[in-house]
Amino acid sequence: MQAPTTWFAPGRARGARALELARRGVRHGHVALGPRPRALDLGDRALRAELAERWGAGRPIHLPRALEGRLKERRREARATLSMFERLRRGASFQDELWGRLDGHPEYEPAGATVDLSDERELEKVFVDRLRHGRRVARDLYAKLSWISTDERDDSLRIRFSFGSEALFEWQQETRRAPHAEAFAEAAFPECDVLTGHAELVGLVRALTGRAPRFGERIVYNNAPDGGAIFHHDVEPHQLGVLYGQLAGETGWLALPKPELAREVADALGIRPARALKRLEREDDQELFALLNHSPRFTRRLVERGDFVHLRAGDALLLPSPTPELTCWHSVFALGLRPSLAHSYGVFARRR
Repeated sequence: MQAPTTWFAPGRARGARALELARRGVRHGHVALGPRPRALDLGDRALRAELAERWGAGRPIHLPRALEGRLKERRREARATLSMFERLRRGASFQDELWGRLDGHPEYEPAGATVDLSDERELEKVFVDRLRHGRRVARDLYAKLSWISTDERDDSLRIRFSFGSEALFEWQQETRRAPHAEAFAEAAFPECDVLTGHAELVGLVRALTGRAPRFGERIVYNNAPDGGAIFHHDVEPHQLGVLYGQLAGETGWLALPKPELAREVADALGIRPARALKRLEREDDQELFALLNHSPRFTRRLVERGDFVHLRAGDALLLPSPTPELTCWHSVFALGLRPSLAHSYGVFARRR
């Protein structure tokens, strides 16, 4: 499913399609890719059995070209979102942009805006209430605009949709308002339905999880050159995995199950895998942080293992969390010369 890759040391790229993996000033090297994979038949039984095996093992599932048809129908909306991010980067009001997008949606009523001064990345959080027949059915839904990193070299932005108190993790404790936050995201960013309106893709997620899915805690990403996300996982209460769709531009990923990452860490640091597993749970381990995120040698190790995934516009990616122990760890590199556009949704059971 994934085209073969060849790794080259920093400064030794060969060929027109050699992509540099660089993030916030750290140059990891280049990967040279084979031809772009063909689209998969998501209804094929043999393929679904193979994907179910990958899901159960916590391995990433790359679905090349899966979104191309629906993306053509929403190309104008995707371009409008890219333009919006450029205006926000130049200092435009997020409130104004958001309410302009909600024009024609009287069911959303302004409920204020805040800026958390204790969060270096947050730019603005806009709250709305949702009405139905003039009655409030959900309070304190929000869209939060943030920088992805505090590093001044990285202009990457993201918008997260949720509800309630972030500090109290209300989204983990309550499900009643979750569908309203998801509908808020769909109203503000109609291109959401490139993923959520894709019947075969939603059917695949249902088959893999064994549950009727809902797609919550939605994030709209605008990864800028030299940006991306450091190694992390998305293990959250009741979350089954992540559905990611590349709508414009391209990104490069390192993604693999936690036990396999631990074995690679153990070999690189000369420790036992059990010790490496414990260290992956620590957020203050600076040696491990440097290995995972700043080591070209370690990046090469993972690329040559086959853990690199290249996403282009129209591709989708599933990151399973079948159990906390088997969750798919991943990091992201922004590719290309312009900011990209992607949507990322947590996969939850519609009913717990």
